[in-house]
Amino acid sequence: MYKELPAKKLDKRAIRYERTKDIIESFFTLAVFVLLMFLTILFNWPIWLMVIWIVLPIIDFLLSLFLLPYLKLKAVRYEIYALHLEIMNGLFFKKRTLIPIERIQHIVVKEGPLTKRYGIQMIEVFTAGTGHEIPLLLKKDAEELRIQLLEQIKAVKSDV
Repeated sequence: MYKELPAKKLDKRAIRYERTKDIIESFFTLAVFVLLMFLTILFNWPIWLMVIWIVLPIIDFLLSLFLLPYLKLKAVRYEIYALHLEIMNGLFFKKRTLIPIERIQHIVVKEGPLTKRYGIQMIEVFTAGTGHEIPLLLKKDAEELRIQLLEQIKAVKSDV
């Protein structure tokens, strides 16, 4: 029954948001490596460390700019069925989570300054024990998902 992958994928427009977020994060990584270069000079550490402190941030920047956004886009899928919500995520190790509709207690829509700029929202679904996130949804898709989940929660006649 659950051999097929969830059908709904993230929109390709989310790549622009991911790239911008990754570039911002790369500046923090760069700051750490600049500090390491300074410490290498200050404490007379081996000069070959300078090559590492220069090459690693470049590799990090290139991966986060060109490869990781596409991988993340392919990694996240979701689907709403009559009795449950299925979320699949993970770049290398795939994790498929089935959340019974009757167990959902509340839904949170998250949006920050950068996500607002790109029209992206995150939906977080909470059960009694855990929270599950569907990231990088376009605003209209997030709203449709929220409304659909709320309608299905109302329809469930359960005393859980």
